[in-house]
Amino acid sequence: MTTLLDSSHKTTDKATTPSLSAIILAGGEGRRMGGLDKGLVLYQDKPLVEWVKNALPSQVKHIVISCNRHPLKYTKYGQTIHDLPSEFTYGGALSGILAALPLCQYDWVIITPCDLIYYPTDFAQSAWTALTAHLNKNPEAAKIAVAHDGERRQNLCLLLHKDEINGIKTALQKSRAVHHWLDARQALDIPWPNKQAFLNINDQNQLIALNNIN
Repeated sequence: MTTLLDSSHKTTDKATTPSLSAIILAGGEGRRMGGLDKGLVLYQDKPLVEWVKNALPSQVKHIVISCNRHPLKYTKYGQTIHDLPSEFTYGGALSGILAALPLCQYDWVIITPCDLIYYPTDFAQSAWTALTAHLNKNPEAAKIAVAHDGERRQNLCLLLHKDEINGIKTALQKSRAVHHWLDARQALDIPWPNKQAFLNINDQNQLIALNNIN
């Protein structure tokens, strides 16, 4: 992995973020949610995927939902695609990204899980500013930026270029793990000071607790 700058880069010399596509990953089996389709689980009367969609930055002009169940329900939020050639298969997040990228209408794409109800809207701008500066200095570097909350890398909160699709294909020949692909490509870490932004809903008890708090 490669680390560049800190959160101060958000306030100086911002590069203009281009129009973006977004991939929302909603293709998991929902095992810890009792088999429920997590993106469609309600929080404060709205599906989790709707919270994420509403938090996306204004630069997002096109959304692809990677889902393996209930595609008709997800079409309310974006274009849908499943992981593998047949529905009801679960190839993992990296396979979901691979399936969704060819559908993206814009060259630059942000990626997020379907359950980040506090998704950081400003991430795309910060990542774009840092990554373009990095690429200007290192033209052969990977066109991938990934959020880091200070303790851990948030492997599914990404900005990347569609050119990275061949690297994903190569990575999947060895491993389905997103972190292996990011390590191999030396993705650029984007420090993010607010860990709350990456709070994801893992199970029903957590969802109940959040509803009680709010």
